[in-house]
Amino acid sequence: MRCRTALIALVTCALIAGCGSRLTHEQRAALVVPQGGGTEAGQGTAAGEDGTVPGSDGTAGQPGANNPQQPGGQQPNPPGSIAGGCQGTGGATDKGVTAGEITIANISDISGPVPGLFQAAQQGTKAFVEYFNATQGAICGRKLKLVSFDSRTDSGGDQQATAQGCEQAFALVGSMSAFDQGGGPAASGCGIPDLRASTVTVQRQRTPVSFGVASNVVNLVSSAYPDLVKSSFPGAVNNAAFLYLNVDASSQNARSMQKAAEQRGIKFVYTQAIDIADVNYAPYVAKLKETGAKIVYWMGSAQYAVRLQQAMRQQGYTPEAFITDPSAYDPQYVRQGGAAVDGTVVYTNGALFEESNAQVALYKQWLGRVAPGAAPSYFGMFAWAAARLFVVLAAKIGPQLTRKAMLDAIRGVHDFTAEGMVAPQDVGGKRTSACMSLVRLRGTTWSRLAPASGYSCGALLDTGVGG
Repeated sequence: MRCRTALIALVTCALIAGCGSRLTHEQRAALVVPQGGGTEAGQGTAAGEDGTVPGSDGTAGQPGANNPQQPGGQQPNPPGSIAGGCQGTGGATDKGVTAGEITIANISDISGPVPGLFQAAQQGTKAFVEYFNATQGAICGRKLKLVSFDSRTDSGGDQQATAQGCEQAFALVGSMSAFDQGGGPAASGCGIPDLRASTVTVQRQRTPVSFGVASNVVNLVSSAYPDLVKSSFPGAVNNAAFLYLNVDASSQNARSMQKAAEQRGIKFVYTQAIDIADVNYAPYVAKLKETGAKIVYWMGSAQYAVRLQQAMRQQGYTPEAFITDPSAYDPQYVRQGGAAVDGTVVYTNGALFEESNAQVALYKQWLGRVAPGAAPSYFGMFAWAAARLFVVLAAKIGPQLTRKAMLDAIRGVHDFTAEGMVAPQDVGGKRTSACMSLVRLRGTTWSRLAPASGYSCGALLDTGVGG
């Protein structure tokens, strides 16, 4: 298991992307699990037929909305502003850029089998825009304007929204889509900078203008993943099992991660793919007991992880560790699984919500302003980080802001942490993060398992899977 956002490829979106049209509507709905907040009844905003979310195209009615910057009359940015000291403006330098405004677009799955699937990414981007406009001044005299689109958990929806974003915005920022391969050709064709929370399909990863702030490559796995497991559960490493949903993306990532673990000395006594239509997990638990598995790795959505753990509990089987990805690091997983999921271990490359972190605190504060009641989430955090990186790069480019200049700047980012909010990410190089940490659920509370603080960073192991 890797500290990277194949987290999605492993859990929700890419599971769908791996089997696509072969799934029924019911099966697609079962594969995805809402992340973070904003998915409860009455929260969020419905998207219109053109894909635009009404009321989300700008900052009207939000903090800072009544303080526009006008050409020639800019106020100095406050001390310490992330936009730096640039005060001049180059006017309308590219599509989506005027003397007083930069329009960015977020394209995320809002409607579909699970309404609000990646609303957290849209909320995280909006939270940063409102924070910046209210407190940070301007980028060379320009405020941020956000337009939001619904990719509808559909390849065609992502393509249509991307085409609209190409025409209306300077850049795409903080986006999250299950079928993000759909918008790749449109983004590449118009040359729009596409700084996503994460890319979840190989096709989008290979799109030259698209970059995931949570960077990942299927065949590259950090040695920190198996090494942290070995140090945390030394008596169990000779009896591990790997179970995963039998769809393309999860299968590829499971094989890659298992190979990496084997390279670092973990021995597997049982490996099993589980069809998405299979509702009887009892035989798999029986096999786990028969083989004496002490560590169980799971690759698939958190919803299916709960099903497996409930079956384990019914048969009185408790491994030393049940390990899965950050989709489980969510209040809904805890509520759904109850006592059956107690002890779950999650790997992550983002800051922990239970610990003190200045950027996480800002994200939580402004998320509460734009989406009252929404819970912070992994994907929302990376969307916030993507928006922050965009501002930093735009300020460095200066008044003559162009799409080409932004793409060149993104390609030069190889150690991005959003001021310690996330583990170092090679955004421009599109390489898996080498750093991660483990957290464990006790009752209803998550706490750090390893390392004692920060992240553990290792070498990138090339497993040859999907490379």
